[in-house]
Amino acid sequence: MSNASMQALLEQDLYNASQLENLLRSERHQLESRDIGALSQTLIDKAQLLAQIEANDDARRKLLASLRKCADNNGLRDYCQQEGLGELYQKLLTSLQHCTDLSNINGAIVHRSKLNNRHLLDILQGKTSQPGVYDQRGDASTTSDTRAIARA
Repeated sequence: MSNASMQALLEQDLYNASQLENLLRSERHQLESRDIGALSQTLIDKAQLLAQIEANDDARRKLLASLRKCADNNGLRDYCQQEGLGELYQKLLTSLQHCTDLSNINGAIVHRSKLNNRHLLDILQGKTSQPGVYDQRGDASTTSDTRAIARA
């Protein structure tokens, strides 16, 4: 019974990881196109899916503990290899690695967007990080308040 339960949990995790990959791809597209409305719903869906993944993780750990196995990732790997679930476990690891890669890409997009927004705000506020810029009197300055759009 425990082997069937573990297999069912792993299959559910594989399905959830596949769904997470799809959501991360959608999230990337929405970040790139700046579709905030769709991104908001995607983030809600992703949070719900991550909660399901975490619940399955808890169930797997409890099942391993009830079998007197180590409840960490090494214990899961060892159990799966012993019980003939090694291929399913490897598929899950591969899918989770894809999710990690997609998440890192999305994180880089968000980071770059934040930098761009900060730069645009600095321009609007007349701030510049270029050393050696001269102000209207010809003095060297690292920040020029005279370029602020608000002063125009």
